[in-house]
Amino acid sequence: MTGRDISKRHPYRGYWAGVLRALFSSVIAPGSLARACGARPMAALCLCVTMIAARGGLIEDRAAAEGSASNSLPSLKNLQEGRSFSVQQRDGIAWLVKPDGGRFFSFGVCCVDMGVSRDEFDPDNSSYAAWQHYPDAAQWAEAALKRLTSWGFTTIGGWSDFRTLRQCRDPEVMFAPVLHIGSTAGAPWWDMWDPKIISRMDEVAREQITAFRDDPRLIGYYSDNEMGWWNATLFKMTLEQSPTSGQRQRLMELLRETYHSRWPELLKDFEPEGAASWQEIEQRGMLYLRPGGKGIRVMRRFLGVLAERYYSLVRGIIRKYDPRALILGDRYQSFYYPEVVRASAPYVDAVSSNLNASWSDGTFARFYLNTLHALTSKPVLVSEFYLAAMENRSGNKNNHGVFPVVATQKERATSLQHTLHALLKTPYVIGADWFQYHDEPTHGRGDGENFNFGLVDIHDQPYESLTSAAAALDLVGLKSQPRVTRPDASQGVPPAPRNPLEQLTPTLALQHWDRERGFVKPISEFPTADLYACWSKQAIYLGLYSQDIVEEAFYRNKVVPKSDRAEWAILVGRSSKPIRTRIGAGVEAIVNEPSVRIVNLSGLNLNVRNIVVMEMPAKLFGKTRFQAGEAIELSSTLLTHCQAYRVDWKGKFILRN
Repeated sequence: MTGRDISKRHPYRGYWAGVLRALFSSVIAPGSLARACGARPMAALCLCVTMIAARGGLIEDRAAAEGSASNSLPSLKNLQEGRSFSVQQRDGIAWLVKPDGGRFFSFGVCCVDMGVSRDEFDPDNSSYAAWQHYPDAAQWAEAALKRLTSWGFTTIGGWSDFRTLRQCRDPEVMFAPVLHIGSTAGAPWWDMWDPKIISRMDEVAREQITAFRDDPRLIGYYSDNEMGWWNATLFKMTLEQSPTSGQRQRLMELLRETYHSRWPELLKDFEPEGAASWQEIEQRGMLYLRPGGKGIRVMRRFLGVLAERYYSLVRGIIRKYDPRALILGDRYQSFYYPEVVRASAPYVDAVSSNLNASWSDGTFARFYLNTLHALTSKPVLVSEFYLAAMENRSGNKNNHGVFPVVATQKERATSLQHTLHALLKTPYVIGADWFQYHDEPTHGRGDGENFNFGLVDIHDQPYESLTSAAAALDLVGLKSQPRVTRPDASQGVPPAPRNPLEQLTPTLALQHWDRERGFVKPISEFPTADLYACWSKQAIYLGLYSQDIVEEAFYRNKVVPKSDRAEWAILVGRSSKPIRTRIGAGVEAIVNEPSVRIVNLSGLNLNVRNIVVMEMPAKLFGKTRFQAGEAIELSSTLLTHCQAYRVDWKGKFILRN
């Protein structure tokens, strides 16, 4: 397996990647990955688990990717406490701090590697190949680091060629590798109480950490990447384990505790398959959500149990081999479960998440990072962000995936600055890594992903507008500026754009709204959605941008029933009848008020966006038309899939020009 993460090649950008990462690398040739799992990821998952079980173990060579182990392992006694990177609060701002006391914002790049080898090069699908431009690896590494530091980057991120790059003794560049401790061993999917799984996690960590830990440029370790923490899938895979599995036994204990060992009570929330009693389900069988029940609550509680186990194991293992380096979390997959995030807090020094920008201009929903921080009280690392342009020199069509895309490289550079300015103005964000160093192959990687993500094209030529925009940023200066309160709708609702309901596509919906002045503050402590408002003479418009994780695997028939879809309710003025709409799960929205116009963009599994635009005519507010200076009252409640999470908004708002 190469230095790049298998989830970067997987067509679902990490879906199932947590368990499949090591499985595919050891049993399936990389070239067959897309054929094996592109259309039927669950079938591929089952196939690989079976093959690995037959082999009796997991094998993955990570040393070559993240750094080679030295012949003699350095002693822990040589690791001096206090001479390491740290996270500190200064004047209300979180900073990464170097061993010499200097504060910095980590601006990193993922996949800084030499591309394809001579043997791998395909002239029919051109890709980055350093051997075409440099006489040897050392000269490539020296040139790459010189470029990156001149462009303002400070850090080499995940899936980079650390073994080669570390030979350059540049003291200005820092490293933050991904260990894949859990996913290589099958955690959290397999029994995390099994000594064999724990031993494999320890082995994976040991071989990488002992190679890295004496390097003074090491910031810390990401434990994993984009594991997803898919609730329904984890629940299902746990029930499929042996009755002797510690993970399955803990699930049984939780179920008995929740339902007081009363089988009829459990049946109110779950539909069993292959079991008709407690005695039988403890030995075998499956449980699916019963439509309209409250089984999601116990499933989320179990997710928290698994997360706490994972993070405690990972921290103990990392600290066993390196008492100094920062533990940087497991890089959430541009979405997260609050239960998982909350469980991580005692065990990480920073919480990390990849950030697929909500909009193509590089901006993102406010709730995403704010709630991540609020759940943990930890600083946040954005472990990936990216943007692509249709205008590119690699021939990338940018059409195999849902990522932010603009027309020109100039727009791409502007969007990069939008993202970084927003992150630098967020006091708890301590770093962000760009994905990636070079463009993807012209016609796509093995999984088909074909995006202009690079700082350089496949011909090793920099995108100068992008790199110049990065170099122009004064990272420390911008982060040090006094905090400015962002505007919101409490200061007045802005006018609507010409057509508020247009451009309903994943990275364009609501982008043309004034999402700063139109932002409606939630009254909920841990929101999982943003609400925006605007107005015209004829109507009030509300835009909802929500994270709603819905898996087919929750249900026996793989169909999400109406009763379990997300529900959004709005009460206007002094009306006693709320407007109610069922949204999400990839099907058409249903609303109880005929005069309301509504459009909804949503999906299943990895498609976790639930975006809604609602047009409410003036008559619902007891008016014939609106005018500037008038006040409106409204309250709104969102209940996500199966009522797992609730977000509330309420207020009186003035309509402004």
